[in-house]
Amino acid sequence: MNKESNEPTIKIKREIKGVVEPKLVRIISFIIITLSLVACTVLCILAIWQFTESDAVWRAVATFIVVSVATGIFTFVNEKLG
Repeated sequence: MNKESNEPTIKIKREIKGVVEPKLVRIISFIIITLSLVACTVLCILAIWQFTESDAVWRAVATFIVVSVATGIFTFVNEKLG
């Protein structure tokens, strides 16, 4: 005889922990990446209209990539190892 269980399944929500508060880290990372993206966009527009050198654009884009990768890695490490 098979007994059917009428008990509701309970899904346990995994709590994300980190060395630093994960929600705060995500907000700060979002703000840093957004500000970097805005600065790069402005520099690219200025370079298109020849108000700045094209060398500044490549430096800004490289800086944006480095900052984005660094904040992404920090966020990942904080949530996984924290």
